[in-house]
Amino acid sequence: MADTPAPEKAVSSEAPHDERPAVLIIGGLGYVGRFLALYLHRNQLACSIRLVDKVLPQLARLAPEFSEACSSSNFMQADASKEQSLAKIFTPPPSCPRREYTYVFNCGGETRYSQEDAVYKARSVELTVNLARECARRKTPALVEFSTGQIYKSPNSSTVKSGGCKEDATTKPWTKLAKYKLMAEEELEKLRKTEGLRYTVLRLGHVYGPYDVGFLARGLCLAKVYERKREEMKWLWTKDLRVNTVHVEDVCTAAFLAAKWCASIPPDQEPGLDKRTFNIVDQGDTSQGTLATIFSQIFDLRTGFQGSLISSFARFNMESVVDDVNEEILGPWAELLRENGITDSGPLSPFMEKELLRDCNLCLDAGKAGRLLGWKAGEGREVLSVEGVRRILDSYRGMGWWP
Repeated sequence: MADTPAPEKAVSSEAPHDERPAVLIIGGLGYVGRFLALYLHRNQLACSIRLVDKVLPQLARLAPEFSEACSSSNFMQADASKEQSLAKIFTPPPSCPRREYTYVFNCGGETRYSQEDAVYKARSVELTVNLARECARRKTPALVEFSTGQIYKSPNSSTVKSGGCKEDATTKPWTKLAKYKLMAEEELEKLRKTEGLRYTVLRLGHVYGPYDVGFLARGLCLAKVYERKREEMKWLWTKDLRVNTVHVEDVCTAAFLAAKWCASIPPDQEPGLDKRTFNIVDQGDTSQGTLATIFSQIFDLRTGFQGSLISSFARFNMESVVDDVNEEILGPWAELLRENGITDSGPLSPFMEKELLRDCNLCLDAGKAGRLLGWKAGEGREVLSVEGVRRILDSYRGMGWWP
């Protein structure tokens, strides 16, 4: 809940000062951004919330519960990757009791896989650098950058068994998106050294929750197609491949706690990228086996894993394998939508990206966030569960997305 405002002194006729932070959310209508706005709004954690996005709210497929938190009065349409837009973006509205923003959350950047290098450079690295320079110039107490656990070298079985990658683990990004996220992180640390930037980074597992259109959503769409085809749904590699997860609401609590922590740490303390970074995943250590078990309980289908021969073939022929899978599943998915009267398919699709099918563990140790931030996944969200996935499907049905 929000901090209680300080009581008015007897000698003053002014209203009590609102101690809550003024919050700026870049990419405020993206998946994490909208949930962060909702979290702050519902819990009255900010004196002012400004959402900045290139997309208008009317085009962002917002569910009804976001109507107040993401209202037009809180929204500004702007491109934060453009330096000329920053003065307008960083100027709080007249209703804000503060002259500068206290916390800036960068939920922006390119989230699609397999894009051109120039796209990631412009939409991720340059965006982060522009925001960071402006935050440093304005002495913003906290800039929170959202990144990915895919920046780490895929851990071996020993590291997986011991709990996963810690924040100081060797980095070797295994997706193009992660490669540029790491570049952005490194730029933040340079600006801390040279310009006194106060920042922190959250490296996330696969984020899921209501209205999810990411990694888990692809799997659910695939399962629906295989259920229709009455075929076994088989994963590449093994059931032990880690695909660690975190609920979007827990990402929001972690982000706010990280911002408070960052604001309390001078830029000359906790030097080094690894010291200002937190891994954020639930306690479930989600694996492909976890997903297979959950899907088989929700859908009328059998699940399994490809043998070593097929997996080895896929390792050296991934592009053709992915093309074949997509050709096989996109037609039946379109038929499912048509048969159920869904003319606007929405953001869901079973289309698979080859980068997401690599034999790489996404396995993170979030112990540091627990120790320093007091963070943990919320009750009922400690692990990815059948009930949690059913709630996601219910959210799709409520939006008219699910066949």
